[in-house]
Amino acid sequence: MNCFEIRERIVDLITGEIESDEKEWMLEHINHCPVCAEDFYFLSQCIDACYSCPDFEENDEYWEEFLVLVHEKITLTKPKNPFPFHILIPVAAGAVGVLALIYLLFLRTAPKEIAQPKVPESNNSDPIYEVYDLTPEEQKEFIKMVNQKYFGE
Repeated sequence: MNCFEIRERIVDLITGEIESDEKEWMLEHINHCPVCAEDFYFLSQCIDACYSCPDFEENDEYWEEFLVLVHEKITLTKPKNPFPFHILIPVAAGAVGVLALIYLLFLRTAPKEIAQPKVPESNNSDPIYEVYDLTPEEQKEFIKMVNQKYFGE
């Protein structure tokens, strides 16, 4: 039985108008559920207080009105289920993580090339390296020409 069914039958349990097997189920639930236990003890104290009044006359009309009023109060005061933040927060965090991962893997644009000075490649087509291709006699001749032009020798 769930709490709603128990609350509908608590008055019947207190007044003894239910079968013994159903009574066992209800009492077991009341022992494990603090909300239903609170309702049970409160209603049993109310009914005991009604019986202890000296001018109390038990009649069917009184109990019918009492049961209707109690039933209305129980159905009107159903427990509110709080918003499940304990579920929503981890789900939202997981969704944000998945979206970030999708962005990083698939949607992010490639980084632009960084402007760096171009380092000339060392290739042998540069005229300065042609000196090394000369024979030793041609090298001496070349050095002599450079000395005459720049140093006047």
